[in-house]
Amino acid sequence: MGTLADLVAWLHLLPSIAGFAVSVAGLGRSRWAALLTGGFAAEVLVQLFYRVATLAIGAGAMGSGGVAAGFALASLIGFAAAVAIVVGIAGLLRDARAGARDAGSPT
Repeated sequence: MGTLADLVAWLHLLPSIAGFAVSVAGLGRSRWAALLTGGFAAEVLVQLFYRVATLAIGAGAMGSGGVAAGFALASLIGFAAAVAIVVGIAGLLRDARAGARDAGSPT
């Protein structure tokens, strides 16, 4: 991890780690926080896999046989993680909108 490109690649993990931390903090407050937490956790793991696998390939420690299958599986998991994050955010926004409507209406 000596070049600027390597540093930037590792920095790509920070938003996912921050999303994971924020969603963990909200676990008791929303039913959607668990879905977000799982999505961000999967995203962090996929990004870590990509970084470590890329380093291993560059060092010659990983052959090309299982690399394609590993990257394909990581891509599928990453896709599922992205879907979970989008659905979780949509649920949070829907709940927030409903809460704002309920707070403004007289009972």
